[in-house]
Amino acid sequence: MKFTRVLTCITFSALVNAADFLDGVKRAEYFEVTDYNVPTFEVTMPAKEYEEMKSIIQQPTGIGGGIGGQWPGIGGGQWPGIGGQGGWPVNQGGQGGWPGAQQPGNGGWFGGWKKKRELQKREAEEEKLLEKRQQQGGAMDATKKDFKTKNASLVFTLNGEAQSFEKVTFSLAGVSSQYYKRQAFNIKIGNKQLLYGRKQFRIRSDAREPTMIRSKLFCDVMGRLGLKNAMSANYIKLSINGEDLGFYVIMDSLKLSYVEIEYGDVKSTNLLQCKDLNAFLTSSSGTTCMSENEDNPDTSAFKQLLSQLDRANSISQMESYFDYENFLKVTILEWLTGSWDHYTLFGHNYNVYKIPNGKWEVSLYDFDATWGQDLGLGLMLGGPRSISANNVNSWPNAKYEEWIQTQKQHPLSVIMQDKNLFLKNLQYILDKAFNPALLFERIDILKEFITPYVRETKSKGLGNLNPSSVCSDYTFDEFNKSSEFTTIDNQFIGSPSHSYGLKQWILDKYRFVCKNYSVTCDQRYLNGQLPTSTKPSVPVNTRKPNPTGTNNGGNNENGGNGGNDSCWATSLGYKCCSNPNTESVYEDESGEWGVENNDWCGIIKAVPCWAEKLGYKCCSSCVQVYYDDQDGRWGVENNDWCGIPTNC
Repeated sequence: MKFTRVLTCITFSALVNAADFLDGVKRAEYFEVTDYNVPTFEVTMPAKEYEEMKSIIQQPTGIGGGIGGQWPGIGGGQWPGIGGQGGWPVNQGGQGGWPGAQQPGNGGWFGGWKKKRELQKREAEEEKLLEKRQQQGGAMDATKKDFKTKNASLVFTLNGEAQSFEKVTFSLAGVSSQYYKRQAFNIKIGNKQLLYGRKQFRIRSDAREPTMIRSKLFCDVMGRLGLKNAMSANYIKLSINGEDLGFYVIMDSLKLSYVEIEYGDVKSTNLLQCKDLNAFLTSSSGTTCMSENEDNPDTSAFKQLLSQLDRANSISQMESYFDYENFLKVTILEWLTGSWDHYTLFGHNYNVYKIPNGKWEVSLYDFDATWGQDLGLGLMLGGPRSISANNVNSWPNAKYEEWIQTQKQHPLSVIMQDKNLFLKNLQYILDKAFNPALLFERIDILKEFITPYVRETKSKGLGNLNPSSVCSDYTFDEFNKSSEFTTIDNQFIGSPSHSYGLKQWILDKYRFVCKNYSVTCDQRYLNGQLPTSTKPSVPVNTRKPNPTGTNNGGNNENGGNGGNDSCWATSLGYKCCSNPNTESVYEDESGEWGVENNDWCGIIKAVPCWAEKLGYKCCSSCVQVYYDDQDGRWGVENNDWCGIPTNC
């Protein structure tokens, strides 16, 4: 199958709709010119250094068993497992690893005393959980594999046009990602050169999650919402020293070069990275958040911000120096997407930056642990009590007030004094971005675009530089299913986890929010039967259709199947699809091709269907009407929308 042809055949209307999702979004030129293109990054470095990097990647490492064996120990390297497979602290007196206690009485002196004692106990328990979380983060950081070379070069090719960069810094990146087969990298272009307005990029395999859509979708949503310093994302193909490493996500990187380009802020001392855990913008964050300016790591202005936030008791006391409303939107988005590896739950993986003559802004980076991905891992060391790490169906059912745990986050506790402000911003996010109508379409478009590249990378095992990894290595079928409504079981360094179905997470969280908050929602997605289909994957039998001679272009209206003389695919060695409404997954000069019984079949078009122009099939019979709009009446077949024939 010719992938270039497949991409060409993605409908133009789909690309127009995709552009609408990011219409008016301010992004770097790089991300605008690479929309719906997959450029190549050809990195070259001394052969000895490449071999060194691969050797470092393949070194056995592991996280120790932890306190009391509560974290699973995976031995290897300098960090052997202490405590062995002790398991996670699940349901020890409460959900999600929280040691539980009976609710205290409400009446009398004894009830008040007991309530105070329980509060003190809970605070002590939470302090212990924070310590465990910090210890675990420290263990992972300690096992981080470091490699950096300043001797690399880059050839960037887009639409056949190549640009060369002779001075490039290339390094291993990420922490948890280093435990997977495919790695993460950072790249920095030197000699004051820019690549379409950018100097530094994050290149991520997103091996943690099966869809390769989560990071891109999260970035697109941030951009659509107008969040300050929102990172952008697209896709590339990467090779090093001629070795094809396959398909990757590429993202913006909020570094000194970014603020110099965007704000003219040269050698800024007001850009910080909060990488370590438990940095909740209180005074203790002054030592956990680090300056991006290595030559002048002056953090005095940041520490002044933290001091001001500590003293603030109302929004009016912080509004002159801190963009509290943008910050609120960031945390609401974390909650809606189940993002546990950012500010609200773990207190890290974010940047803080003071815009010249402006306010301090908070922005996030790295987005593979979002949209319900591995949320159970984030709950193992504390989290909302209403959801449980070992009950995946409970994951979307935490309210924002539980999620943010204001007892340890003073800035959010002050902002949440204004409930109307929260509801206003929640409604804005639901209307603008976080709703199934918008996101399902966006996912479909992204999935269709990246499918050939994901298939190629997985089928060839491209980029598996750490082949001995014990973490889940998702199949193409799991990519196909998880990007829809299917939850996939997985493993992270010996611990069981789950990848929540991408569309299912959006639907479940949307329904929960609409049920529990005074917001306006799209009623179509709140009740009744909805499409929950997974688009069929390309068949295991990947014989390539090899068109020869003339044919009817797949437009014979007489119908037919494998044994019918009217089947145009017979002369090419294939049957025709038994169902004229079979989904088209490939098109060439012979006609449209579908999949039946795990093999290619030629599609014979039936009588034109009014729903096809909208991207749907028509129902095979006069089914029940579930929805009626200006286009026509809609039913459901095989868990997917279908247009009801006009003669019904």
